[in-house]
Amino acid sequence: MNGPLPARSHDALVFSVLDSEIRLAILDALYDRTVEPGPFSGETSYSSIKEAVGIDDSGQFNYHLDRLTDEFVIKFGDAYRLTERGREIVRLRRTGTLTENPRVAPEPVDSSCYLCGAPIEVFYANGFMVTRCPSCAGAVDTEIFPTGTISALPYPPSGVDGVDIETAFERVHRRFMCVYRAMARGFCPTCGHDVRVTFPRHEGVSDDEADLLQHVTHDGLVMLSCTYCGQHRVTHPLSATDDRDPMAHYFIDRTVDPGWDRLATALSWDVDRREDAMVFETDDAARFVVDEQLDVSREA
Repeated sequence: MNGPLPARSHDALVFSVLDSEIRLAILDALYDRTVEPGPFSGETSYSSIKEAVGIDDSGQFNYHLDRLTDEFVIKFGDAYRLTERGREIVRLRRTGTLTENPRVAPEPVDSSCYLCGAPIEVFYANGFMVTRCPSCAGAVDTEIFPTGTISALPYPPSGVDGVDIETAFERVHRRFMCVYRAMARGFCPTCGHDVRVTFPRHEGVSDDEADLLQHVTHDGLVMLSCTYCGQHRVTHPLSATDDRDPMAHYFIDRTVDPGWDRLATALSWDVDRREDAMVFETDDAARFVVDEQLDVSREA
């Protein structure tokens, strides 16, 4: 005889509330009427929501609305508004991350491979925007991505819906520049907790970090790891610190745009590994020293 079922966690109970097309429609209706019109249109009436959802049975509608109230919806007198978690649910659904899996065939973009100088191409599959060089082995060595892969960045399906691939290519790299900058300053933009920096082959590297680092062929990359949510990102330290000096002025003075251009430029520089630092030499013979806290200085 089976024992009693374990008590459902609060997380499971919250997600079970969303297991209804009617409730999701209520959230959408509230979002359209209280968020999209502007920051000061924060509430809408019961009748407006009911009409938008299209349910004539008041009892059935009230049941589903009540299930959402407190967690995802708040009632103010005769009006309703979404809680912040209610807004987040709608936003997440609209990205398509949970339900859609589009594919965009490889297309050339107006950029070149930092390794061999050949034209590169971009495609989208399984939630990743992949930048690939058809003419060389690339910089990512894993069977998950094809030979020639230079970068592979998670990106929501909404980012390629109705957007040309060249625009999506630029946007995904600019988006991740913001992620890298935050993590390089020591905090995770996803959950707000601390981030640690790991140099390649550094003592104390975890199995997850070692696994990710061994799949990249560039010796000058670092691992940024959230200590709470577990988010890991591999990036170039000089592109991750491009919003502060000395790198900010260096890139601006040479009109190297944020995003792919700065990443590819930094990847092309030679790197000299030291015990507790890395030294990068640019094409114009400038030398930048990066320590294990991602503090950058220009070497005389």
